[in-house]
Amino acid sequence: MRKLLVLVVVALGFGFLGASPSQATPIGPACGTCQGSIYEISSTGVPLPDIDPLHETFRITYTIDTTGYNGGDTKLNAVALKVSSMLVGMSLIDAPDGVAGWTTWMGGLNANGCSGSGSGLDCAYAGLYAVTAPNGTYSWVFDLTMNNGALFTALNSSSIKARYTDANGVKVGALVSENLTLTIVPEPSTGLLVGLGGSILAARRSRRR
Repeated sequence: MRKLLVLVVVALGFGFLGASPSQATPIGPACGTCQGSIYEISSTGVPLPDIDPLHETFRITYTIDTTGYNGGDTKLNAVALKVSSMLVGMSLIDAPDGVAGWTTWMGGLNANGCSGSGSGLDCAYAGLYAVTAPNGTYSWVFDLTMNNGALFTALNSSSIKARYTDANGVKVGALVSENLTLTIVPEPSTGLLVGLGGSILAARRSRRR
């Protein structure tokens, strides 16, 4: 059993060495407009399968950890992000309490809510059915379609927005508006899986001997 565990650990190590390192770049809680929350946008960096030769679609996850939110007991009712200079399509795949409670716009976010203006921005708005802050971590998952090669991956080239309100939907505190770097989270490499399988088979043969 010890040999098996050692071989598995070795296989995992080599698998991770063969994969691209992830870039952990959340911002907060003490950035300019963060108000005690922590913000991150992430993707595998690999386009989703499609048959469009001119555009590609990336699945982007926008996560806000509101545990340390210090703007008072209130609501988080709209979020927006920008990971490209121009979007040609978008869809909301997942959201707190389900996508049915969120309306989406192509465009940005201002003090009054989703504005519908600004290239490359997309916005999700829940109105009075917003989630409570502070109350843990929330995530929104978007499929964003853009021109080929247009995904922002450079340092601090992406941006996020968030809008906190009182129970009546009136904005409280600053509108969150910050630049950050898209976190790239690689998919498990094929080498990792092959190495792990080979190690397990080798360990079993050794035990039989």
